[in-house]
Amino acid sequence: MKLTEHFSLAEMIVSPTAKRLGLSNTPTPEHIENMRYCCEKILEPVRNHFGKPVQINSSYRAPLVNKAVGGSKTSQHVNGQAIDFEIPGIDNKVVADWIGDNLEFDQVILEFYTKGDKNSGWVHASIKKGGGNRKMRMIATKSKAGGTVYTTVADFDPSTTKAAGAPTVNPQITDAVTQAKPVAAGLGPLAALQTKCGITADGKWGPGTYKAARDYFKLTNNQAAHFFGQCAHESGGFKVFSENLNYSDKGLNGIFKKYFPTIASTAGYARKPEKIANKVYANRMGNGSEASGDGWKWRGRGPIQLTGKDNYTAFAADVKRPDVLKNPDLVVGELAFESALWFFRKNGLLAIADKGVTDAVITQISKRVNGGTHGLDDRLKKTKQYANWG
Repeated sequence: MKLTEHFSLAEMIVSPTAKRLGLSNTPTPEHIENMRYCCEKILEPVRNHFGKPVQINSSYRAPLVNKAVGGSKTSQHVNGQAIDFEIPGIDNKVVADWIGDNLEFDQVILEFYTKGDKNSGWVHASIKKGGGNRKMRMIATKSKAGGTVYTTVADFDPSTTKAAGAPTVNPQITDAVTQAKPVAAGLGPLAALQTKCGITADGKWGPGTYKAARDYFKLTNNQAAHFFGQCAHESGGFKVFSENLNYSDKGLNGIFKKYFPTIASTAGYARKPEKIANKVYANRMGNGSEASGDGWKWRGRGPIQLTGKDNYTAFAADVKRPDVLKNPDLVVGELAFESALWFFRKNGLLAIADKGVTDAVITQISKRVNGGTHGLDDRLKKTKQYANWG
């Protein structure tokens, strides 16, 4: 049973001690969901960042198994909320420090690590799905008496905190989008944004997410209201993040008359989104011919749809995420809002937004985003609502 893309239930419940002693180490459905959450919020981001497989030493322990290995009665391993792991070839202190600086967690413990020996010890990390995570960093060492001493630390390595190692700004665009850091794979756009903002990733839009996202992107309240107001309308209330090209013959003839001048010319294309994209986006925006498949590969994605190879290439360079060019679907998920913000900044819309949240300014921005005033009433309503949330 796979819990996430790279981690299975089997490796999360493996226990040599349980096998040796004949003890059951079977989790409940609740424990499984806790382990899935650990994989989503800790293991997948770690694997993505370091680019190497993660070796799990221990995760879930049934009470009798936990007792047999000498674990504390209150150990989070018993609830499936903790993982002991390491990455072969990567210093465990570096791993623990990166988690502490970049992820949500309850505890991160650098266990039995010897300075200078990157293969020594392991990393213990835990997270509670229900929230209330304490963000505790500790170092575990053996005492002379044979027990374990836990020492709380403020930081494993202060030189690598976010403040000291903040993302750099690309000078090519004023107030450019800063480097977009990876998050767990498989998250929807809103959940991915919430994860980066450090709030509960429930995938729901509301005042809390609006304020957190505004602060995360370092936007003024006017800028955020305009930005998210337009994004909300363009994506149908944050529900549609990929271009719908499933057109009928009449739709093709009406919307793409240049490419389908007659109903007869739509033969073989109607209701075939991939073929439609390859035809209407061929030989423009940096795309190749219809036969190249570029139209479909570089179709519109994100709340304000990023379209065409040239735009994807420029966006990937500005946010320092070359993996976008190998996996454009990142713009449907974790980089959806970054792509829209790139459009806003590239086209000078944040400067316009600073003029205020008025009908005139909303209309001006709507014309830049949409090419007209389609859906203006909804854009006005959402932008003003979000401005009041601030």
